[in-house]
Amino acid sequence: MVSEMNIGIIGVGYWGSKVVREYLDLAKEGKIDGVGVCDVREEVLNTFRDNENIIKLSTDYKEFLKDDAIDAVHICTNNAFHYEVAKEALNDGKHVLLEKPMTTDSSKAYELVELSAHNGLILQVGHIFRFANVIRKARELVEDKYFGDIHYLTLKWTTLMQPIKGVDIIWDLLPHPLDIIHFLTGKWPSNWQVMARQYRREELSELALINLDYKDFVATIELSWLTPERKRLMEIIGSDRMAKIECVKQKMHIFEGNEKQFDIEIEANNTIREEAINFIESIKNQRMPFNSHIIGAKNVDVIEKIMESI
Repeated sequence: MVSEMNIGIIGVGYWGSKVVREYLDLAKEGKIDGVGVCDVREEVLNTFRDNENIIKLSTDYKEFLKDDAIDAVHICTNNAFHYEVAKEALNDGKHVLLEKPMTTDSSKAYELVELSAHNGLILQVGHIFRFANVIRKARELVEDKYFGDIHYLTLKWTTLMQPIKGVDIIWDLLPHPLDIIHFLTGKWPSNWQVMARQYRREELSELALINLDYKDFVATIELSWLTPERKRLMEIIGSDRMAKIECVKQKMHIFEGNEKQFDIEIEANNTIREEAINFIESIKNQRMPFNSHIIGAKNVDVIEKIMESI
């Protein structure tokens, strides 16, 4: 059992900065003791120097991980560094919450699973939508057969942006919709078809249309950095009802046949905070509900196979 706990965040970019703020709030509330921050940019660290809940600032993640005051780390670095930093953290005895995708190599993902088990450490993966009330409600409805038999699902993850250097959109965006489908149904696809558009002669995709066969139902996923409208949208089409779900805004609209439509009231929640609290409680109780390392590794395994099929 862990009585006192200090959490370190490694990587303070767009997402990491949001994560740091949540842990600082949790420290202020007394749910953890303190927060450490590691980023290669000194100017980023300077923004936290006057915060009373900060216990450590560092530009060197290896030095950061050697500090016994840090009990666990939330890794928010670029995808390319996930494996390296997570492996170092687990070897240094730190519990780890690793942003998605866990790695971009399934063998390395399963290596991290084995390493965490060998060292008796918690290893979780940042599949953030598992913590959204609207997705949890959708799962409850699927389990209760509210939609009847599921015929198919469509998910759209789109926005207009310049492609990220060295990053394929499938690795960047597919982990979320793929994990949401698994969270709702408990299933992984058995077959798939992919149409992708590449950019800048880098053999990296900025658009992908993916059809997934789950045997009992099918799913279509659209990933795009070309669409002006930012969407995080899911539709569940069943034999009895259909749902249109805005995954970030946490809204759910139900269709019953051609005539009846209505909203299901959802209290939107702070998913980053929920995930952080789950990580803390998992360390204290040595249990991993919602986003275990096995789920993260299997997600990587499926995406790797999808990438190989292009």
